[in-house]
Amino acid sequence: MPIMTAPGPRWPRRLAVGGAIIVALLALLYVVQYVTRGRFWQGTFERIATAKVGRPVKVAGDFQLYLDPALRFHAEGLSVANPDWAQQPQLFSARRIDLDMSVWQLLFGDTVLRNLAIDGGRIGLERDAKGRNSWTFAGDVPFKLPIIDRAAITDTSLGFIDAVRRAKVTLSFGPVTGAVTGTVTGAVAGGASGTAQQVVGPLAFTGGGTAYGAPFTLSGTLTTPNEAAAGGRLGLDLKARVADTAITLAGTLPGATRFDGADLRVTVAGRNMQVPGKLFGIVLPATRPYALAANLTRLGRDYHFTKITGHFGDSDIGGLLRVTAPADAADKLRINGTLTSRVLDILDVGPWIGYSPERLDAKGGKGAITIEAGRPRILPDAPLDIAALKHFDVHVDYTAAAVRTGAVPIANMKLGFYLENQKLDLDPLAFDIVGARLDSVINIDASVRPALTKYDLRVAQVPLGSLLKSFKVDESGTTASMKARLELTGRGDTVRQSLGTSNGRIALVFPAGTLWVRNIELAKLDLQNFVTAFLGKRLKKPTEIRCGVLAFTVKDGKAVADPILFDTTRANYRGRGSFNFADESLALSIEGDSKEFSLLSGQSPIAINGWFAAPGINPLSPELIARAGAGVALGVVASPLAAILAFVDFGNARNNDCEPILAAARDTPAGRAKNGTAKK
Repeated sequence: MPIMTAPGPRWPRRLAVGGAIIVALLALLYVVQYVTRGRFWQGTFERIATAKVGRPVKVAGDFQLYLDPALRFHAEGLSVANPDWAQQPQLFSARRIDLDMSVWQLLFGDTVLRNLAIDGGRIGLERDAKGRNSWTFAGDVPFKLPIIDRAAITDTSLGFIDAVRRAKVTLSFGPVTGAVTGTVTGAVAGGASGTAQQVVGPLAFTGGGTAYGAPFTLSGTLTTPNEAAAGGRLGLDLKARVADTAITLAGTLPGATRFDGADLRVTVAGRNMQVPGKLFGIVLPATRPYALAANLTRLGRDYHFTKITGHFGDSDIGGLLRVTAPADAADKLRINGTLTSRVLDILDVGPWIGYSPERLDAKGGKGAITIEAGRPRILPDAPLDIAALKHFDVHVDYTAAAVRTGAVPIANMKLGFYLENQKLDLDPLAFDIVGARLDSVINIDASVRPALTKYDLRVAQVPLGSLLKSFKVDESGTTASMKARLELTGRGDTVRQSLGTSNGRIALVFPAGTLWVRNIELAKLDLQNFVTAFLGKRLKKPTEIRCGVLAFTVKDGKAVADPILFDTTRANYRGRGSFNFADESLALSIEGDSKEFSLLSGQSPIAINGWFAAPGINPLSPELIARAGAGVALGVVASPLAAILAFVDFGNARNNDCEPILAAARDTPAGRAKNGTAKK
């Protein structure tokens, strides 16, 4: 009877034999691909790459793809087509390209090119008016530039056309300067010959173009390619010029395309900060000549500008900003940060709201005045760039310890600048003025056409002695103060347009106090008593203000007195008339009823006429009285003083003695008519 043997031990032997065969085949394949340099993969590479990107990928000349043990790639005449709508036929083409990468990183990590050499490269990037771009392939997957540790580029150029930003850019790279030596360990393989190149000198690039209609030039060098070839950091020295603006970027990069962890210092200087902003489609505030510097690094999509220093005009600036690049074509640029100034010069504020920085440089404060149709204009008329506002959002907080005005001291300025979805909020816009606080909020909605602007300004109790010190008002004898409120809404793309179409209310209230005028008589608009007071040196005695109200109702840009009433121990005053934001004209009159004997008392109103930029005072002006119209006094009846005091948010009213004001209101022609006491 035969003895049966167990089948089990044969399977390990068979597996061992099978494994040995597979290893032998792989070894043979490795030897074959190494000897042939993987040239037989060319057709497969073209088919897979074409299917992957959804457009033709071809290699016209020699092709190599093999393991050594890193993955090495060499191609001559490689081309990747652009989509049919593009102006440039090829997205990428190269006379020769060599690269190697770690297989392990390719399979289990980020794509990292350890070495890259390109000769005769041409790159054609485009974005059309619809937002389509040539670097997003089939499946809507945008091309992501791999990390490149070491690179050598010769006779290579890049062309970029962007219909959205109206940009056209051309850059040329190389040639590499310096000698070419024999094979160097770790250097980039140099073509089919198997030799290698060592870069001795810097890799240079130059170019230029236009963006948003602004021409620019660009040049730079990668200053330490040999150190990078040994695994070190890569030095960068870049210079750009946009019109009269100079930009430099200097420092080191971890690799040719590694930006995270970069150690860079950027500087920018020019005549107006708006010019470089055009390159990136950012609406920056207009400025006088400026120079700024900052440290720059990147973390993901965030570009961090830290240790900002510099000046714009005669004002210093410091702080930090974070700029977040868009995640995709539908996303927007975002700017966040905190900026500070030790001293802000008032002239440097002018360009922010639309005044010409060139005129301010040439004429100082007088540069804010222009002559149009023979009339002086002072309200700024520079329009917002509405179209550009939709491309970015901003959240920046700004503070200034002091504001240099030359007359009125201003300190502790605080500005919140928030732009989101074309809606701009200046909240708050606040500062201390001669010991009081001005708080305001300005909202601009540029998502509607024309833009809608809301102004809300509140002034806490301002001591008049400090405010009018430059007009010879004696602080030691003045206890009078002022509170104010402005609330307007208007439409337009400039400050002038929005105020010229505005509706709302303006009110100034003066509670009880004293006013001491040393060299001019402001306490009484009566010519005879002015001369008497001056000759009798009575100006050294403070005048008591019992209460005062200057209120205006604004409709379609025209502000009508509603009312102007003042009461002092020496006289009662009434005002009438209007001023106009649209044409900046003044048509006001003030007349006083003296409580003392005067031959001229009450005879002649004082006219305030002319223009915002050139007001005039005329003590005898019947023409202006006719323009003002007696009927405006009816506003006192229509708008009770109690409502005005509430509008100004007076707070503690114990020091307010406005009964004389109410009495004065009842004594106007409108008041007498309402109460049945009109004079026959």
